[in-house]
Amino acid sequence: MKQFIVLVSMTLLGVFIYGLIAGPGDDSMLASVKSAWSQEIDMRTRQP
Repeated sequence: MKQFIVLVSMTLLGVFIYGLIAGPGDDSMLASVKSAWSQEIDMRTRQP
């Protein structure tokens, strides 16, 4: 029974972490990193 509880909790934790990293919307880490990279690329291409 303990193994089943650990299995379920680890699965739920994995789903939660996946939602934080690559979830939909602008509040995910992937969206934040993507926008930061885009801003940095824009800044580097504007300067000679």
